[in-house]
Amino acid sequence: MARTAAPVPPPSLADGVRAPEWDDGLDCWVVADPRLAQQVLNHPGFASGTFERSFQLYMTDEARAEYRELTEFLRLWFVQADAPEHTALRRPVQRMLSASYVRSLAPRIEEITDECLTDLAAASPQDVMPHVADGISGKVMAHVVGLDVPPPVLHRWSRTLSLFIGAMYRRDHARAAHEVMVEMGEALTGAKALEGFPTGTPEDRARTTATWAMCLFGGLETTASLLGSTLLTALGDRELWARIRADEPGAVTDLVESVLVTRPPLRHLGRVVAYDQEIAGERLREGDLVLVSLTGQGPLDETAPADAPAPAAAVCPVTGAAAAAEPAGPERNLVFGHGPHYCVGAPLARLEAALLLRRLAARFPHARLTDEAAVWGPNLSYVGLDHLYVDLGGEN
Repeated sequence: MARTAAPVPPPSLADGVRAPEWDDGLDCWVVADPRLAQQVLNHPGFASGTFERSFQLYMTDEARAEYRELTEFLRLWFVQADAPEHTALRRPVQRMLSASYVRSLAPRIEEITDECLTDLAAASPQDVMPHVADGISGKVMAHVVGLDVPPPVLHRWSRTLSLFIGAMYRRDHARAAHEVMVEMGEALTGAKALEGFPTGTPEDRARTTATWAMCLFGGLETTASLLGSTLLTALGDRELWARIRADEPGAVTDLVESVLVTRPPLRHLGRVVAYDQEIAGERLREGDLVLVSLTGQGPLDETAPADAPAPAAAVCPVTGAAAAAEPAGPERNLVFGHGPHYCVGAPLARLEAALLLRRLAARFPHARLTDEAAVWGPNLSYVGLDHLYVDLGGEN
């Protein structure tokens, strides 16, 4: 890879800010300090095209040739682009998912939530994750995009793509992801969300399909994880659950923000070093991969138990304040990213979590966790439950 000159100075480190560290096991740089993470996520010296670099590093030439359609599909996701291309591609999606549009979805999301709670009440055992977390996130995204596809299929698509993205060297993951790509493309043909987006040429159709496949992917697993963790936290603290049942002002929104900090659905974002640069004596080379922490912590210790509880006084990754004492607001954490790539779906995810808490408290005020309720899924970057067993205790 040819070296390019640095067009702007590298990020600067104030006193006490941790420098990036090289992780031999992950073979990449790790940015754990939230103050440096903010700079990296908003600096042209760190590019967003991690898929392209990962294809080069982890897929054989033969696999890249065999699954060229798949790699081209993922390259077209606008989260893999930087300005000005990213800005132009993101703008129409951001307009569509405007704050006013998200607010207008509240009645439909309430209906979906009640449908899923009814399914949960009829289930045995009562497992929040498939019936409620996957159900709500799947039905909401199907409504937004305009698809007649059930949540289990949507989540199978997103989980299959996640497996490939996390282990591109595995041909079986590539094969399954390619099949999912074809299914998603066929399902998205004629979807209402694509109306008004360019489809006049094969290139336009490919870009538009990839954009909405990306939006589907982004609105499923992380949102389901947030919903599960929110209910785990609420039902695991009877005093907190009482405040939510009483609809105390701020109780629901404060809890959602606290969960985003203590149990964020996504721990890290990837970046690629765009050109040689030096930060605090560390020499970063063009093409190096960078893992940027959204939590103020480095990668998880893989020997730690998957069901380890969140710390009682988790630290807000931006302010350093104890999140348990003062839940962080939307502008005070990195959970949804930072800068130009801030997640366009953040308001929708927050709304789904808040409405779930309110509808559960209204319909099933005596809900509680069962013994050994939480079963966590092991993953380095994602924080999500595989199962969350509850006893709804009868309808109000």
